Amino acid sequence: MNPTEPTPAAAQTPYPGFAQSLLPVFLFFLFTSLLTIPSAVLSILKRPGWAAWALFLGQLGGVVLALKVCLPIGKKAWKDAFPSASVPPGVWPLTLIAMAGFILVIGGVDGWLNHLIPPPAWFNKAFVNMGWPSIVLGAPLTEEPLFRGLILGGFVLRYGTRRAIAYSALLFALIHLNPWQFPAGLVLGAFLGWLTVRTGSLWPAVFAHFLNNLAVTLAHAFRIPILADDGFQPFWMWGLGVLLLGLGLMALARLTSGLQVPEGTVGDAA
Repeated sequence: MNPTEPTPAAAQTPYPGFAQSLLPVFLFFLFTSLLTIPSAVLSILKRPGWAAWALFLGQLGGVVLALKVCLPIGKKAWKDAFPSASVPPGVWPLTLIAMAGFILVIGGVDGWLNHLIPPPAWFNKAFVNMGWPSIVLGAPLTEEPLFRGLILGGFVLRYGTRRAIAYSALLFALIHLNPWQFPAGLVLGAFLGWLTVRTGSLWPAVFAHFLNNLAVTLAHAFRIPILADDGFQPFWMWGLGVLLLGLGLMALARLTSGLQVPEGTVGDAA
């Protein structure tokens, strides 16, 4: 090349990488903590219903601000955090079946884990006191754009699909800061990442995350036997869970085989 000719601009490294993903996660926690101060005040004033919805609104504001800061860093648009390819109608009932199996299987795993290493009572109470709006609605609507939108999207471009799903699932499990929830978070994160890549859309993952948190919340609210306690579940529940999860995953894989976006992309079919 003639030394007087300008050199072509180097291709931008896909954003974020694993280390870079810690910034949006940190900012999400920071902004959410600041925006949920009204929720803490309402709790002190004995207004639990208002406090729960204030916490939910704080979560939404936290993820919006985190994305607003981090998307320009990676030269990304809002649509990159919300991939929205067209999804076949069959994805929704199949996701429901797979999640039913997942909930039964992971419930059994949790029973064994809680038996071996019982969590302290105050630890469980802290998560219950968050209120159902933040758990059932807030978590899916905020964590999915962050982990399966921005972070997984960058990871896929940077590491390839399999490593991206594994890395994003690991990060997703770690940020919950709950050792007893780590196995469930890791497996759920991997499934949500796989579902996002297969469909090219964020919304099946939001739906699956919603189903998981709704089931857990209802089980504890209504004290549903076996699901609501920390004891061992019967083997027939393990078997039913494995059957539903296996059938759901196989059917989803078959249905989405023609939708899978090219290696190194998420949501390009949108």
